[in-house]
Amino acid sequence: MGIMSLKTKIDKRSIGIGVGLILPIIAFLLFWYFKYGEKSPEQLWYYMTLNSANRNDLMIFPILPNLIIFYFTNFQWRWDNFTTGLVGTTIFLAIPVVITLIV
Repeated sequence: MGIMSLKTKIDKRSIGIGVGLILPIIAFLLFWYFKYGEKSPEQLWYYMTLNSANRNDLMIFPILPNLIIFYFTNFQWRWDNFTTGLVGTTIFLAIPVVITLIV
């Protein structure tokens, strides 16, 4: 009974979009803090624009939490509306990553 009520509360496209936007921001901030904590935002921006190899970690890692959540919501719990919002947001966020990796 508890799982069903949780599904009806969370299985909404808007919640999937919100989670899809918030998780990469949190992951980026954590990754920046633990790996590049000594760099200021300006130094980090300069480091990222120096060459494309420097961008890979900082642009790809924040999207990984969305992939983990996708696995559970799509294959384990079958929250279809939530997954639709999450996937749409992840695609929207992945487009700049792909463009920067090509350039």
